Parts: sequence; C-alpha cells; structure tokens
Amino acid sequence: MFQDTIINKLEKGRAEFAYKSVDEIIELYSNNENIKKGLDNFINNVKNNINKIDNDNQRKNLLKRLEEIFKKPEVYLEKEGYNKLDEEEKARIVDKYKNFIENYRAYSRKIPTMIFTNGLGQTLAFIKAKAEKGNAYELLYLQISEYMKSPHTIRIKMPEDANDLLKWVISCDSPEYRYITQEVLAFLNWLKKFAEGRIEE
Repeated sequence: MFQDTIINKLEKGRAEFAYKSVDEIIELYSNNENIKKGLDNFINNVKNNINKIDNDNQRKNLLKRLEEIFKKPEVYLEKEGYNKLDEEEKARIVDKYKNFIENYRAYSRKIPTMIFTNGLGQTLAFIKAKAEKGNAYELLYLQISEYMKSPHTIRIKMPEDANDLLKWVISCDSPEYRYITQEVLAFLNWLKKFAEGRIEE
C-alpha cells in the first residue's frame, strides 16, 4: 500500500510537470527563468524577422500586433481567430508560432525512440546540437533539464548547481546513467501524451 502511494505520487508529479511544460509552449509563458529565456528566444526570433521589414508603418504595426497576439497565442490557432488576421500577421507571426509548437509536438514524440535506439547521451547531444535560440529543441532540452532538477524524480536528481544536462549525464557512472535514462523516458512519456493531446497537427 505504502509503495503504491509513493509510485502514484511520483507519476502524478511527472504528469503535472509534463502538463505544465506543454502549457508553457502553448501559452508562451513560464515562471521558470530558464524556460522563460527559451520562450523569449523564440519571441525575439519572430521580432527579428519582423524588424527586417523596410516599411516603418508595417513593421511597427506588426510588432504591436505581435505583443497582442502572443498574450493569448492559442486563440489564433483556432479557425475563427486565425481568419481575423491579415496575411502578414498570419505569415510573420501565427504561422511561425504554429510551426514552433508543431515541431515541439513532433520532437516530443521522436525523442523517446531516439533514446531507445541511440542511448540517452547521444540523444541529448543531438538535441543540444540542434537547439538554436528559440527553436523547439532548445525548449525541450531546457524542460528536460528542469525536470531532472525537480522533486519529481525518483532515484536521482540533477544537482541544482549543474549548468548543463548533457555534461552531468555523461559524468555519471553506469547505474546512475540507467536511472537518469528511466527518469527522462518516464517524463517524456507524459510529455508526449500531453503534447499529442493538446497541440493539434
């Protein structure tokens, strides 16, 4: 009975963390400073793209609209909200956001298979190599790192002072490495479910 309660608490903690992680990507908001930086990187990429527009009025209007749209971005994914936008707003703001969250959904589905095939270390190295400021790989890497620092992990927890997940993982011995792999896979299992359920293709 006691063991069952601990397992249920751990699974509930993982599920809550994963649900919150998907919320962060949908809402483009987080209370966690590291995740917030990743989300801000995405928003800044969109802003930088808009800043390349030569027409001052068009650029200023789109930047203003970006602020409005990204306050509740999920509203503009729905057909009714999307149809209220002009073509520039769709192409330069909402379509970028839609691509960002669709990539997040796809990568959250793909990463567990990569871990089974290649191992955790190689998969994290791949994610880190693909992570650019403001892309879905960056956000997933940050979220996995934050999960491993959270109280929801069972046998092993990433030290708070550790700055890089990959560096920490490859420095661990073989039993720790297996525990970390199990923890990451358990978290990604929940993340994948919530991403598939909450982010439409």
